[in-house]
Amino acid sequence: MVLPALSAAIMITTFFAIATGFIFKDVLEYQVDYWYANRETQDRINYRTASGTLAYILMTIFLTLFMGECLSVFQIGALFAWGIAVITVIPTTVLIWLQLGSMLELLVRGGSAAIDLDVG
Repeated sequence: MVLPALSAAIMITTFFAIATGFIFKDVLEYQVDYWYANRETQDRINYRTASGTLAYILMTIFLTLFMGECLSVFQIGALFAWGIAVITVIPTTVLIWLQLGSMLELLVRGGSAAIDLDVG
């Protein structure tokens, strides 16, 4: 039966997607803190470091694998399931990466008040 192997694969990719997400979050927090401590000499937040980019790419890969495996549970065909996973995850992560750059530029220009979504 394929289902137990598929369940194990889903759990493994979930773990690694979450783990690489936490690594990316920590790298991003470090870069923001570093910029905050050196605002006078640093004019932008450098979030495109090798470790940050690698963590984000790995997170994207594991999320794509996770989604493909989850869709495979419905037995809709492997090619169709993996196609949906790639078409859904990859463009979304690219757009989030680009939006992250815009949000960090707002943070640099206007401080945390510029990105505060809880406006009264």
